[in-house]
Amino acid sequence: MTPFKDAWANPASQQGGGPSWEDALLAVKGRPGLREVHAALEVLRAQVQLAEGTRARLFRPIRGPRRIRLPERVAGDVSVRILLTHNGSSAFARRLNQVSLRDLILCHPMRDFSRRHGQTNKPVAYFSRTVGDLVACESQHERRFLILADWHESVAHIAAQPFTIDFPPGHELDSHTPDFVLITASGIVVVVDVKWPSDAINTDVVRRHAIVERVLAEAGMRHVVWADAPRIITENLANFAAARVPDGMMRDLTPKLIAAHRPGIRVRTFLDAVAEVHRIPTSTTLVVLRRTLWEHTFVVDMFAPFTVDTKLWRP
Repeated sequence: MTPFKDAWANPASQQGGGPSWEDALLAVKGRPGLREVHAALEVLRAQVQLAEGTRARLFRPIRGPRRIRLPERVAGDVSVRILLTHNGSSAFARRLNQVSLRDLILCHPMRDFSRRHGQTNKPVAYFSRTVGDLVACESQHERRFLILADWHESVAHIAAQPFTIDFPPGHELDSHTPDFVLITASGIVVVVDVKWPSDAINTDVVRRHAIVERVLAEAGMRHVVWADAPRIITENLANFAAARVPDGMMRDLTPKLIAAHRPGIRVRTFLDAVAEVHRIPTSTTLVVLRRTLWEHTFVVDMFAPFTVDTKLWRP
């Protein structure tokens, strides 16, 4: 049983009826980048250990440069460039065929996530289990997508505001900075722009993203526009993501929970069974269970609120 399988069937979840971000992640062909992805992720983890939260720049500094320094164009250069930064202060340019998986994994956001008076959407920082660090979002709507991407088993890395597409002078577009990039362990790159459903079908927005899609295809990246998903799904996932359990406790208790499971057992009965056999408080088991749901050890009907009456299944 896979209750979550059709979660993206909502017609508003992607622009124009095109492939969803999940379909793009599961594409057959990606870059031959398994080794490159692994090596770059090791470097990223070392950077995170030295300075946690560096990439979630929620406030502009009082002193010093407030915007990333962008490289000037060489006279006569009419190519489309990809601008990235690896330090959050100065950017460098790549041609479309030069952008590497390492560039995308080690990038810092190209924009600051500043809060201003009267701002409709306030930026937030979300702790991603996939990244092992904070990832910034420009709104709660972006955070909802980020939770979905963080939970997806194929996603090996997530970056916010990863690069800026710099179009040459005279082009219809000046620049475009996507909201997120998702990278799988096999080297598939999916660039995601998050829009409200009404904005996703706006004629100008559709035309803009069609141009962006063509450009990124030349760089070997897939592009999708995400607009929405059933709110109950992201609310359930936020509940599961909030479960913090020490790794040692997870290693000790997960086999006991698996042994106590019966297909379709309700959470209330399941908690009582674990308490009776292993003398584990139901409050403790419930937190561990939420963590196992995040880790896909168990599955539930994601289209209904998670309660003690929810039925548990194994994937």
